[in-house]
Amino acid sequence: MATTEVYLSGKAKWAKVYKPDEKYRNWTINLYLDDDSLKKYKASGMSMAFKEDDDGSFVTFRRPEAKLIKNEMVKFTPPKVVNKDGEPISDNIGNGSNVTIKVIVYDTVKGPGHRLEAVRIDKLVEYAGKKETSTADLVGVPF
Repeated sequence: MATTEVYLSGKAKWAKVYKPDEKYRNWTINLYLDDDSLKKYKASGMSMAFKEDDDGSFVTFRRPEAKLIKNEMVKFTPPKVVNKDGEPISDNIGNGSNVTIKVIVYDTVKGPGHRLEAVRIDKLVEYAGKKETSTADLVGVPF
């Protein structure tokens, strides 16, 4: 199989597309695939494990900060993030946002590999962020 581009749509959760995670140094996005995208995913040969949570089944797509390819360290930039009109944006992606991702699928000795290339936000859900806890919230809370 040659390197191909696959476009997958669905609801996003835990999108870390502007800054890689600290532990594994990957940009990531969890995607709850819609029915058409599930068919495309299966046809692509990608074999990442589906995970489950209260919202259903999802797959985590990744883009490494750097990767050893043919004995050469290749550095990657963050995935491209655009709005539905194709304009670059930097809004945080809230859980439940409708997105379409571009994934590169390529051959490896272990089967098809993937790399997240881009994210198009079709319908943005505002990012709620972490709720700050004040000392007033802790009154009466046992330790």
